[in-house]
Order: sequence, then C-alpha cells, then structure tokens
Amino acid sequence: MAHRRRRMTVAGAVLGALLLLSGGWLWLRGDGGGQAAGDPLSSACDGVLPERETRAVLGAGPWKRDPEAERGGGGLERVDEALNVACRLGHGASEKSLDHNRPSIEVSVNGAPETRKVEGRKAFYKGLYPGVGAEAPAPLADGWTGFFSLTGRSPEDEGTAAVFLECAGGRRDLLVTVRAQKTGTFDDPDRRIAVVRLTTATARAAAERWGCEARFGGRIGAVPLPVAEDEDVPIGEADGTCEGVPARGRTFARAWENARGGAPREECVVGNSGGTRLHVLRAFYGPYAEHVWDDWRRNYAYADTPSEQSPYGVLPGGVLWTAADCPTPFDGATALFTAGPLNRGWGGLTEEEKAYGRAALKAFAEASAKHHGCSAPATP
Repeated sequence: MAHRRRRMTVAGAVLGALLLLSGGWLWLRGDGGGQAAGDPLSSACDGVLPERETRAVLGAGPWKRDPEAERGGGGLERVDEALNVACRLGHGASEKSLDHNRPSIEVSVNGAPETRKVEGRKAFYKGLYPGVGAEAPAPLADGWTGFFSLTGRSPEDEGTAAVFLECAGGRRDLLVTVRAQKTGTFDDPDRRIAVVRLTTATARAAAERWGCEARFGGRIGAVPLPVAEDEDVPIGEADGTCEGVPARGRTFARAWENARGGAPREECVVGNSGGTRLHVLRAFYGPYAEHVWDDWRRNYAYADTPSEQSPYGVLPGGVLWTAADCPTPFDGATALFTAGPLNRGWGGLTEEEKAYGRAALKAFAEASAKHHGCSAPATP
C-alpha cells in the first residue's frame, strides 16, 4: 500500500502449538501445562479452544466461563440447523461472574450458510454472524481467509479476528470469530499475532471436531494494524481497498485503505483534502453478505426492498448497493457492495456528492469483485 507509516513486524516469541503434517491437516493440543483438572477450558465452546494459544491471550489460569454467553447446537451436516456455538472465557470476579477489568475472550463457531430467518424482526437482534460491523478490517496473510479489526486505540482496545474455512463434501462452511478485550494494546504486534493464532488454532480444532475437510493456511507470522485516521493517502496513490476509486477536486481527495487480500470484509473511506472522512465503501463476501441480506430483510421489510433478485438498488436511508456472483470459497451467497455518507444523511448531500457516490461505488465494486474472481457488479 502507498505511504503507510506502520510496518508489519514478525513476532519473536513462539505462541502456538501447531503440528502441520501432510499439508496441514493435523492439529494437536498444547503441552497441557498450567491447567488443573476440571478447568473450564476443556468444555468451553465444545472443547475446541487450544490451551497454549488461549494462555497467550488471557495469561495464566485459572479461568472462568461466563454461562450467560454460552450456546451450542447444530452441525455442519445439518440441513435444518446450522452449527452455532459460542463461549466467553476470562478470570473470575466471583463465583458467578467474570472480572470485566481483566482479559477475556468471546469465541463464536458458526456453520455457513445459516438457516435463513424469516420471522419478524426481534428486539436486540444481533444478526446471523459476529464480526460484520468490524471497523476497517485488515486481511490475514499466510494463506488464511479472514481479517483482524480493532475497536479503539488504547489499552482498552477490543481486537476481533475471524477465519473462514470452505468445507468439502457438501457440508456447511465454517466461520470462527474471536473477540479479545482488555488484553493490552494492539499496537504491540505480539498481541495481534496472539489473537489471530488463537483464532486459526480454534478453526483447526473446530474443523476436526465437526468434520470440516478444509485447506488451512500456514503459521501466522505478522498481522497488520487496520488503517488509522491519520494514515490517509492521495486517492490517486491508493493501491489497496481504495484502488481505482476516483478523486473529485478537493472534496474527494484523500483515501483511508487497507491492503486487499482474501478477506471476506473490505472497507475504503474517502474524504476531503483537509482529512475529513466523508464516504465509506464496503464489500461483504460469503457469510457476511448473507448476514447483510438477512439484516436488510428485517429492517426494510416495510419498503419491499432490497431483493436478492435485484442487481442493485438504494436503501430507504440512501445507502447505494450493488451485487455480484462469486466462485469458491464465497459461492452460495451473492457478494454485496455498499456506499454511503459518514455522519450525514443522504438527504443532506448535494447532487454532485450523490453522483460521486455512484461513481465511487461502481469503481470500488468492480475492483473488489475482480480481485475475488467474481462477476462484474451491475452499475448502480
């Protein structure tokens, strides 16, 4: 990417306990040190959390499970009910609760596609999958399909990592998401690597547990920081997720982008020459596109739009969208691309700004779809 002020670094500490044989099909649990008999790790999330990688994120045990965050059921082979497992693990504040001032992790293991939700919208609806609202997700390297994202830039940071596995044999695919809280600043590259290695090791264990024959990536050596607010580049120099997005005078002159890899979530922000961010462009693939479709059906049922049979459209709030069909590993769910103003309603935009939004979405969607081998999106 052009003019990036941060550089990825390789951690020097060994944080994982992975043994790769025959192309990476065998996963072994860590050395077992430090976990007393009856520790909740053995049963959290149906026992797919690897001990050594969990310890690298949370620190030494003993740990405690949060019963209110737990769910489990379904499977990758189930037609009627997709796999949906979740757990939260941290250090205990009392017999019944976690200490929210100490490190904790939330882990979700989902089969995709999820069973479609056709009932009316529910209060506090969280959607089909976690991680859809990830801010400026940065793609994972080393052969993994996934991303790392941040909420905040302080010791109170939340880091979210997600890994998507395509399962062979007609089974549902596998999506593993880990959200880490209070684990230290993610400006430390070792912190980012630890969370991502926990996610990839959990994905390996989940694939073995639920019979997902999948191609795994290699051992994660570096995890980039998502783009920060002071890391904008001239739009004409963008070579990541904003590549090809047009400039328009001083109003749309700067871009905030991440590298374009294999991530199922992408984001590009454009703004003026003074550094004010004005428009956000997003791409959703695989389970994330499915999540957005489901969310739209619930939120905009009154407007009879959008429809998966339509190639493009405008949401009632003014967000533009277009779609594309994609090959493996994202086949089975139409990819979605959206564009909308930041911190302003569509009605407050000038006609010139609206025209720019359409042109920017067209360029962004075409470049993203081409990178992922998808069909050309319809012109919005």
